[in-house]
Amino acid sequence: MANTLLRTAATLILIHAAVWAFLLLRWMTFGVFDWQPLATETALAQWSPTIAYVLYATLGLVDLVTGIGLLHGQRWSWIVGVTRSVIVIAGGVVYYAIAREFYGAMLVMGVSGMFLVLLLRQPAYALVYPAGFWLAVFFVAPLVIVFAVSLGERSRLGTVTYPQLTLQNLDLFFNDYARFFSRINEQFIYLRIFGRSLWLAILNTVICLIFGFPFAYWIARQPQRHRSTLIFLVMIPFWTNFLVRTYAWILILRDSGIINNFWTVTLHQQALFLAERNTMFAWLAEATSNRLPLLFNQPAVLLGLIYGYLPFMILPLYANLERMDWSLLEAAADLGAGRRHTMTRILLPLTLPGIAAGSIIVFIPSLGAYVTPDLMGGARVSLVGNLLQQQFMTVRDWPFGSAIGFILMAIMLGATILYFRLTAGSVERIA
Repeated sequence: MANTLLRTAATLILIHAAVWAFLLLRWMTFGVFDWQPLATETALAQWSPTIAYVLYATLGLVDLVTGIGLLHGQRWSWIVGVTRSVIVIAGGVVYYAIAREFYGAMLVMGVSGMFLVLLLRQPAYALVYPAGFWLAVFFVAPLVIVFAVSLGERSRLGTVTYPQLTLQNLDLFFNDYARFFSRINEQFIYLRIFGRSLWLAILNTVICLIFGFPFAYWIARQPQRHRSTLIFLVMIPFWTNFLVRTYAWILILRDSGIINNFWTVTLHQQALFLAERNTMFAWLAEATSNRLPLLFNQPAVLLGLIYGYLPFMILPLYANLERMDWSLLEAAADLGAGRRHTMTRILLPLTLPGIAAGSIIVFIPSLGAYVTPDLMGGARVSLVGNLLQQQFMTVRDWPFGSAIGFILMAIMLGATILYFRLTAGSVERIA
């Protein structure tokens, strides 16, 4: 295993040497070929051209010699490789601090980190390093930045400023968190928005579960040759952009849409015709004279959420039901269990992992939904997602928007942990 890791490290660093050589060739031939400059090259162009020559040539030569040494099992090459990786990682941090060139710095640091892990002969860390580095750079680091911004306050020009750090001023760093739970004009406006978002997310999750579970159960009970086709039909909406599908619902529900045109034109004309002959149809003529309020309200937002997230409930449930041993249901029936007991004592406990997965997948994006409430709710239905967008893009109050985002993430995390614990407890009690 150790020799395999060293050979992998040697191959990686030789490839890296080839990359440095190619970058050096590009730098030398910019006057000959019409190269499209990379972000790293644009950043290096701000300094003396000699710096780029020295940098590319030195790193390429060191990588070439180190790679060849590792292939021949030389001890000095291991020491040079470890030292080189540490220096390059530190240099990447300095380079980003000076040039503010993110992608080039992250690429160099990521490859050097992988090379260092291979040289240290840690197979487990080598396997998880790519995913770990990706999560650290594109998930953990942004969260840290957002949290740091949430501790500041908005200036008159919309920039982020920070109070003086003293023991007496510590509470000032959390003013935006307290603001979310405070009264504004004698009303808890932000808590009302969050409560509305939470209610719609829970309702959407429950409705998707009510409709998705029987549908997934029906698909799982079909012959094998039909299941792929049915799952394909469930996934067809994903082929169309979510924004386009939302606009399609707007065309259907708006005042001049298909439903209202049928209600106020076709049905209204028939109601008038019938009312002329019998007064008992007068109420229908009166009702169809007004358009139905189908858009820009909470029911419209809920309909859009159900339509958008129902497949995300069906797919995990189907994946769980497909692997189920159906002979257990037959055995329960043979032992005298009714349909209710079979459902509650066997089917539901065995499908709880799928229910939990589908509920989490539906609930979390529903709580932070932005596109659907913005388009189908208009200015009348404001949810947490719309509030975040207003703080960042309209009001430019980034600290308060960051604080709302962290509060939302904390509540989602708490709800998820609680849900999984309750689900696990239910399984243990049934077992």
